[in-house]
Amino acid sequence: MPKKILFLIVISLFIASCSTHKHIPQQTKKQTVRKQNSGVKIIEQEAEEPSIEQDTIVHINRAQELEPTIKNKLEKEYLKYKGVPYKYGGTSAKGFDCSGFVQLTYKKTFNIELPRSTRQMLKEGVEVSKNKLKIGDLVFFKPNNTYRHVGIYMGENLFIHVSTKRGVMKSNLKMTYWLKHYLTSRRILKPNEGS
Repeated sequence: MPKKILFLIVISLFIASCSTHKHIPQQTKKQTVRKQNSGVKIIEQEAEEPSIEQDTIVHINRAQELEPTIKNKLEKEYLKYKGVPYKYGGTSAKGFDCSGFVQLTYKKTFNIELPRSTRQMLKEGVEVSKNKLKIGDLVFFKPNNTYRHVGIYMGENLFIHVSTKRGVMKSNLKMTYWLKHYLTSRRILKPNEGS
């Protein structure tokens, strides 16, 4: 009878200690259990360490979270102004024209001063072919003989800009309208700039 009570006490303590033990992800424990006359006895307990690959991945992921990418920075600015209406000459959240939006976004995102007009922006940076576009490049359009339009390339054929009807928005370069009126692209950001 005393052996049964002692055995139940040992088992109860063992179970209670297991339920309060925190589970550690990426770590497994091996236990060897041997029965003896007085109950259960743990004779060996070892932990397997996470592999170097797992540890490296965790550090890389944390570094990426801490350092926003160019796309993340631009996306943040876009979301801040998404839907803000078009306003000729506008340079604020009350209303933008296309060059006003690009100018403000570049200033806030990269601390780069761009000229105020689309025609002046066309002279900045270096020309880039359409098939070599990188996130942050400026894309220019010529809808008619007098008007020029500018946006910022976001990758995957998307660019952010200000539409006269829909305000700040994203559009696809492969849409017929933009294909028809595409003029050129310019790279303002130098390698390692903006990240």
